[in-house]
Amino acid sequence: MSALKKLTFTVVLLILGLSYSFKSHSQAIDITVHGNKVEAVINLTGNVEADFTLTFENTVGLTADNLGITAELVDITDLSLLNRLPDSLNINLLSAFPMMITVEPPSNKGFAFSGLATVDIHTHNLEYTAGTPLRFFKAPLGGQFKDITATMGSGSYRARGTTGKFSQFLIVADLRSPLMVINTKFTRLSNTLSGFSTQIDPVTYNELNTKLNEIDQLVQQQSYILASNKVDEFSRYVDQHRGDNIPDVWRSSRDIDNVAGELIALANTLRFSLRLIN
Repeated sequence: MSALKKLTFTVVLLILGLSYSFKSHSQAIDITVHGNKVEAVINLTGNVEADFTLTFENTVGLTADNLGITAELVDITDLSLLNRLPDSLNINLLSAFPMMITVEPPSNKGFAFSGLATVDIHTHNLEYTAGTPLRFFKAPLGGQFKDITATMGSGSYRARGTTGKFSQFLIVADLRSPLMVINTKFTRLSNTLSGFSTQIDPVTYNELNTKLNEIDQLVQQQSYILASNKVDEFSRYVDQHRGDNIPDVWRSSRDIDNVAGELIALANTLRFSLRLIN
């Protein structure tokens, strides 16, 4: 075979390979969009399956292509992935559900949303039981995973989280103590508020900081129900002042911060853990 024929043959094989890969990927995820809601049915090799739903308050340019949803099987012994967990000794990846879902909208597609994105996941590969350590985690692309669990459902495992921006998602077994989780989530919320201080109206920021101090005091007193109620107050205050005093829009160009969405999302998962400890 001549060099030219070999080159032509190689190019044809590459094209066929790329076509097959795309076809397999499109078959693995079936995406439908209804208004401000996106439903993705995911079926990966080995019958690893999930229903993944994103629900937005308001969107611009929401289509399946603009959202950029992909899913993959991961190696649960992969050190590069384990190192992205906050505590690789007490947080375990799951051999029964080694799926990572990525939502990464292309920067040039003009997609945007305001407020919260609610993320639901449901899989028959796992089973909910009382006291289950299963939790819903997310991470920025290639970054550290953190617990975003806001609710869990019985039967086959289902969980809900909220976010103000896009991420990679995993279900893990979190064996950390409840109080350690609460303290970690409180610190995340406090640090996030502080990091956004220049983007929030000063009066609004001071009021939110006061509410955080009250939450901290109640946690130290082990008054977890009262602390949970105070977290609700924090979320309501953010919601009431978003837009004018607190930025609340995310867009695919990634040039602005959805401050309100991130603060409410962090408050939601803190409230979940405060209620769970009781």
